[in-house]
Amino acid sequence: MTIFWPLSRQQVLDQNGRPRLDLRAQFFDAGTTTPRAVFADAALATPLGQPVTCDASGRFPRVFLSPGLYRERVFSVTAGDLWNDDGLGLPAPEEEPVDPTPQIPANAYAITGDTMWRMDGLIRSGWVRMNGGTIGNAASGASERGDADTAGLFSYLFTTFADDLAPVIGGRGASASADFAAGKRITVPSMRGLLQGGLDSMGVGSAGTIQTIASLDLTAGSATATVTTPDRIVPGMLIFASGVNAGTTVVSLSGTTLTMSGAAAAGSTGTVTARFALFDAERPGSVGGDWLRTIINANLPQNLPQGSATIDPAAISYEKYTTLQTLSFGDGGTGSSAAEIWQGATPVTVDPAASTLAVSISNPGGGRPLPQLPPMRVGTFYMKL
Repeated sequence: MTIFWPLSRQQVLDQNGRPRLDLRAQFFDAGTTTPRAVFADAALATPLGQPVTCDASGRFPRVFLSPGLYRERVFSVTAGDLWNDDGLGLPAPEEEPVDPTPQIPANAYAITGDTMWRMDGLIRSGWVRMNGGTIGNAASGASERGDADTAGLFSYLFTTFADDLAPVIGGRGASASADFAAGKRITVPSMRGLLQGGLDSMGVGSAGTIQTIASLDLTAGSATATVTTPDRIVPGMLIFASGVNAGTTVVSLSGTTLTMSGAAAAGSTGTVTARFALFDAERPGSVGGDWLRTIINANLPQNLPQGSATIDPAAISYEKYTTLQTLSFGDGGTGSSAAEIWQGATPVTVDPAASTLAVSISNPGGGRPLPQLPPMRVGTFYMKL
């Protein structure tokens, strides 16, 4: 702010109360003899000459000074100095340091390849939806976004993931930049119907949470192996181990004896560390699991409820006769007769042996898969361009 000189428009009187008409005023920087510029306006745009003189009525004009301390000398042409005061005014305000525009660290922003979840399904500027669609340049005909601003994400997907996870339509060329310039399209990994999960390793060794780590004794050329820890291994799991071909699965497991879908490779006899999982839990971007699973016999307990029916008929007793006779009644055989009369009765008891019949229980509506979907709230996943 500027300084308005207190004697502006004021008269200086002599000892008899009469205005002095020959007054002059000079202004200097405080503590010096260096003249200080004075002005006729508050904007400090119209300089006044020095010394500043009063008018015919003894009044000084309006005088403005820039902020800061100053010295003033007021004198009469005839009478000399009336006063010469130093240290007047107000100290110039210290300039407050101007804060530079805060420099936000680069890692404070979302960077190419970052993912985000929102509860809506809107298209978001600077992001693409992870719906399995494609991106490419403006002439590519990409389904999710075709624009020059997708070049960074195109390169990230091309260099970070194999073609089975981020396929390039038409096949991968020599480089991401070449394919992008050629108008090819790359597929954004899909998160439709999927939940996020953590790699079982993350650079510090396996946690064994979504896979099982166990020692496996292999015999070259044999599909049978011995596992040290069978508890968390089930048929259908993939086997990841040295000497085991990619895609090999567990067919069956009895005790610690494991049957694989393929024979161990040549020269693989010995003990190796194996990972057993339903998908590759240590490969970024892998997809595994299902919301429905059907129980197979191997999933049932080892000791199952059994049923049977025993039939044990009661014993039957009767008499057995061995001969047939004709009996005559009367004197000398001339009387009446009765033919076929049993003689020689023998008591007989028959006790049939008990028999056991197996009982088979059918369940015509069975065999359906089990739901195993946890509670969730669905939205849209996005990936940063």
